[in-house]
Amino acid sequence: MSIETRQPEEHALSRRNVTFAAIFVCFSVAVGIYAYRTLSIGTAAEMGAGFFPVVLSIVLGFLALAVAFTPISSGALPLRFASIKSSVLVLGAPLVFAATIQSLGLVAAVALTIFFSSFASRFATLRQSLLLSAGFTVFCVAVFHYLLNLPIPLWGDLITG
Repeated sequence: MSIETRQPEEHALSRRNVTFAAIFVCFSVAVGIYAYRTLSIGTAAEMGAGFFPVVLSIVLGFLALAVAFTPISSGALPLRFASIKSSVLVLGAPLVFAATIQSLGLVAAVALTIFFSSFASRFATLRQSLLLSAGFTVFCVAVFHYLLNLPIPLWGDLITG
């Protein structure tokens, strides 16, 4: 009677994870340094314009490092390029928001942006996109207009006249 013991599998670092982590660390360092040197940082109580970009770049850098040291299983699927449609919709979403925020206001700009970008998923349905758009719009209005009191009008000039 013999007892077999299984040796734990050696998980080498994934070249894919390390590559993406290096890209994101470089990006976060560049943005963090730029924001730190060009914008007012302020304090946690009195945040300047550069506070959020600097903190966000630090968080992105640490998350990227965590990804670099995450082993990938042997059964992981290879990376694939996103479809052209998905890429255009995701990259175009900020443009839709920027083009509509002044003229339509926060409510319509967020609703259109989320609705537009939700179709980047090949599984998106009209009903799901409408529900996602409505829910995210309510969330954004609650956070940015009511909780943070940002001076963004709920309704733009095109709607209010």
